[in-house]
Formats: sequence, C-alpha cells, structure tokens
Amino acid sequence: MLNKLKDAALSKAFRALVNAKIGEYGEMLKLTVDSKRKRIEAEVMLEGEQAPIDVTVQRYELFEKAGKYFLSVEGVRTSRAWIDTLAASFLEGRTFEIPPAYARMLKSVI
Repeated sequence: MLNKLKDAALSKAFRALVNAKIGEYGEMLKLTVDSKRKRIEAEVMLEGEQAPIDVTVQRYELFEKAGKYFLSVEGVRTSRAWIDTLAASFLEGRTFEIPPAYARMLKSVI
C-alpha cells in the first residue's frame, strides 16, 4: 500500500516536471512510476505526431546532494527509433537537477 502511494506521488511530480520541460514540444499523457523496480513508463503526445509515443525508462535514480535533488536515467526506450537515438545522446549518463518547486514534492516520498 505504501509503495502505491509513493509511486502515485512520484508519478504526479515527474509528470508535472516533464510537462514543464516539454510544453513547447508536446504533452505527457500518462506516466507510471514503479519505485520498487526503479522504472518509469509514459505516453507522450508530441506536436506533429499522429499518435502518442510510448517511453520506458529501464532504471532511474533520484538522489539528494548538498540540499539539491537530482535525477539520472538509464535505458530509455521509445516507440520511435529516432527518439531512442536522441535519448542516448542527451539523457543517458547525465544527471539533471530537479527545480526546487518539484523537489519539494519529491522530498516527501524519496
């Protein structure tokens, strides 16, 4: 029960964070976090696309360092090969600082 509540809170925070970042490119329609497996599944509708794109993050890590929160992702796979290539170039192996407004939401669940 606790994991489901935690996952729902993480899903809400991640969805808000991602939509704030990709707003000019599209919208995240669905997002599910599995904190036990450290996995994220999402559905994103990008501008100009005819159908939503499925996105899977095989592993994510949330951590705090010096009072700031960070996210790293590994194994990003989508239903579009060209987006897999972009993800490999711009997401894999990088760490992203979570803005303070979203970090407050995450702080209560991580």
